[in-house]
Amino acid sequence: MSLVLAVDGGNSKTDVALLSASGPLLSWVRGPGSAIGALRAARLIGRLAGVAARRAGADLAAAHAACYLAGADVPWQVEERRAALDALGVFGSVSVGNDAWALLRLGAPASVPAVGVVCGAGLKCVARTGTSRHEFPSLGWQTGDLSGAGDFLAREVVRVAARAEDGRGPETPLRDAVLAHLSVPSVRAVAEHLLTGELTEDRLGGLVPVVLDQALAGDPVAASVVGELAAEVGVTARAARRHLGGGPGWTLVLGGGLFADPAGRFLSAVRTATPGLEEEFTLAAVDAPPVVGAALLGLDHIGARVSSSAVRHAFRDADPFPDC
Repeated sequence: MSLVLAVDGGNSKTDVALLSASGPLLSWVRGPGSAIGALRAARLIGRLAGVAARRAGADLAAAHAACYLAGADVPWQVEERRAALDALGVFGSVSVGNDAWALLRLGAPASVPAVGVVCGAGLKCVARTGTSRHEFPSLGWQTGDLSGAGDFLAREVVRVAARAEDGRGPETPLRDAVLAHLSVPSVRAVAEHLLTGELTEDRLGGLVPVVLDQALAGDPVAASVVGELAAEVGVTARAARRHLGGGPGWTLVLGGGLFADPAGRFLSAVRTATPGLEEEFTLAAVDAPPVVGAALLGLDHIGARVSSSAVRHAFRDADPFPDC
């Protein structure tokens, strides 16, 4: 393969980048989210790949497609997506994994034992040391998880605000935040609007920065909500490390929307909720888009010897073409 097609497919957006085997970025296209089922995701990725190839004047038959996708959580989901992409018949070869693996490669060299935790709408954890790998299924309560990351925080804000309103819980400024953000007369109205479809859970996402701010400002209710998720990050990372035998020299790579906050509010909460974490791990917050991690994995796959810094630099000086 002389080309790599790097794909980072998330819930809200999909980045598709085409690179030569020597590392230069040829084109980069951004489209809608691809956590939409195997067949629809494959069609979307195929369309975005076609746009990227045309912009670069390249032939996708010479490309290895390195696709790292949200929703590829268990082996049959990975295989279903790989088969759907392979069936397009446009790529030279295809590999598929969960998007957390791209984050992990982005934040730590392949030779370093590392755990990656993604906190976006959901929470996903993967780990590697040498040739050993571990991945939590992260399917929800049925696999022992909190119900997401950003989604969890947003729902918990509404829950504690509802309890403050009806007297079952302590007062909290989060109640007023819910009313203001959603333009409703009461928290009870939120539940009613969700039932009728007048309100969708997507609108709740704006409550996430509010709860982070209130937690830092000292509201004990907000601090409890944020602390529960922050503690889960540390618990999950430690469990993944133990699963692969522990030992020294581990890196913990943190990424996703909650860790992309320039103010570092959630990262601060993780440090507070999990004392001693930095004695077990070197913490690394990613400083490049996750598609760079997919590109690095694709280049690894075809045996290209390209420095990660060169690939990062190529993306740093570029902007994705918005495909609508």
